Amino acid sequence: TLSENTPINTPGFAPDGRPYAGWPVRALGFFLDFLPALILTMIAQMFFYSSTTVVTRSFGDGPQYQVFETQGPGFMFYLLYLIAIGYWFWNKGFLEGTTGKSLAKRFLGYSTYDEATNQPLGVGLGMLRALLVYLELILIALCGLGLILWFWPLWDAKRQAILSDRTVRAVVFKD
Repeated sequence: TLSENTPINTPGFAPDGRPYAGWPVRALGFFLDFLPALILTMIAQMFFYSSTTVVTRSFGDGPQYQVFETQGPGFMFYLLYLIAIGYWFWNKGFLEGTTGKSLAKRFLGYSTYDEATNQPLGVGLGMLRALLVYLELILIALCGLGLILWFWPLWDAKRQAILSDRTVRAVVFKD
């Protein structure tokens, strides 16, 4: 917390003196929250994306030959992706939206609150924030814009992510 001599608008601190969570702990929290979904999608990609079988064919009474037949993603592929997406929105949308803490935030000791009310975001804004965080992840994978979004809390006075946090008026505090 701040001392009594610290100005109210000190970067990295809320007006009431509570410190905002810094980028390193938030990045670690994101990774820990995303890890189960990442593992599920990796399993889906490695084992269930497509299957190849060798089939023996012949032309009537003529010679036989073998071909490879490839099938696209099967049921397990889609099921694992559905579970991964469900987990993400349950953890980052519902759980964090209702309690202020995802599973990783519980472990690391920080919380997400509505900037105006100092309460958890609620399910609706929590789900929107989870969707925007997922969009930020896609933008990181696709282009350099995602990196700006990822590193934005490093220089932001409230340590907010420019897309997900600012859109839903979320701030993240150390407990």
